[in-house]
Amino acid sequence: MLGYDLPEGEDASFFLCRELIPGYFDGITGVYQTPKGYYVEDADIEEFDKTFPPKEKLKLPGQIFD
Repeated sequence: MLGYDLPEGEDASFFLCRELIPGYFDGITGVYQTPKGYYVEDADIEEFDKTFPPKEKLKLPGQIFD
C-alpha cells in the first residue's frame, strides 16, 4: 500500500499512481513525504526575493493586459 503524509481529511486528489507494468507495485509499501524544502514561510520568500536586482515592468506592443 502506497500512501502520503497529509493530515486526515486533506485533499489528496493530486496523488495518483498507476502501474504501467501490471504487478510492478506488488509487495511495495511506503508513504510519500513532501520534501521539507516545499514548506517555506512567506517572510523567507520575501527575503530571498530581495537578493535579486529590481526589475522595471514593461508594456510591450501587442500586450493585452497591463
